[in-house]
Amino acid sequence: MTLVGSVYTSFAQLPQRDYTFYTYTNFEAGYSYSFGEPNQRNFHLLSVGLNKTSYGGMHGAGYAYGIASDVALNTPNFTIGPKINGFIYYQFFVIGSELALYTDFKETTLRYIPIFGIGGERGKLTINPQVILTNKNFEPIDRGAVQLTINFCLDKRPRNRKKE
Repeated sequence: MTLVGSVYTSFAQLPQRDYTFYTYTNFEAGYSYSFGEPNQRNFHLLSVGLNKTSYGGMHGAGYAYGIASDVALNTPNFTIGPKINGFIYYQFFVIGSELALYTDFKETTLRYIPIFGIGGERGKLTINPQVILTNKNFEPIDRGAVQLTINFCLDKRPRNRKKE
């Protein structure tokens, strides 16, 4: 009987749902597995950054924008990729894009990265194909990636709405 009672109280729903929109300031940490052409090996990248997220409502929707930087962990030369990004969330779907500038301090390439996956305001698992915009001969990482990103909340505030 104690087991049934503890299971019931552990999984009982709250008497009232919170439909408030919140604005979050997050520190994001992520890992990317870069695969595909043209390199003979796959690469591992660490991503760190800051983002601003607005999320909430009855169906769980919102958007995020931010800055981050990728650091390649196993490329022949030290490679970093500062980037700006934006995402739209609806329930558990996420779409977005990034503009990244990868460099090994000898050569540079600018890439547009459309993003598709699942996630929410706390994290996401995405597929990131990359479109090379400049310097197609410099390919320090592969043209596709799978990325797992976790957001660590630094600040959470209810979003102010004008009352009519």
